[in-house]
Amino acid sequence: MKIAEHVKKAEAFDRALSKFDPIEDSALYVVFLMRACTNRVNAALHALGITTDGPSADGRVGDLNHTYKPALPSAPPNVLREAFKQLKFIEDLRPDFVRGPKPLDRDTAEACDKAYAEIRRSTERILEGSR
Repeated sequence: MKIAEHVKKAEAFDRALSKFDPIEDSALYVVFLMRACTNRVNAALHALGITTDGPSADGRVGDLNHTYKPALPSAPPNVLREAFKQLKFIEDLRPDFVRGPKPLDRDTAEACDKAYAEIRRSTERILEGSR
């Protein structure tokens, strides 16, 4: 997917997230948050030339579905390490809050907001530099 498409999708997930209550709509909140973050990280990886902006080709990775798949050829670049750490935090909520029955509590919801803010900061710096 192209950088602009990732950004557009992330913004659409942002708009949808604003309609959810993190406690009442825990599963949807976590899934939409994860998708917004993943699209932002993919856009940044494309802007850095680490992944392919468009269809995968010549053995290069295209879009990531999660922090761990498909695997990057090397560790995430320093400029995105914190974003990857925060995205992994959100991904790791899936067993309890998406597949499992637990609702988010206020502290976890606040941690999600902080994680997303860090991902936005990290990726926006990269994307602004590529425009």
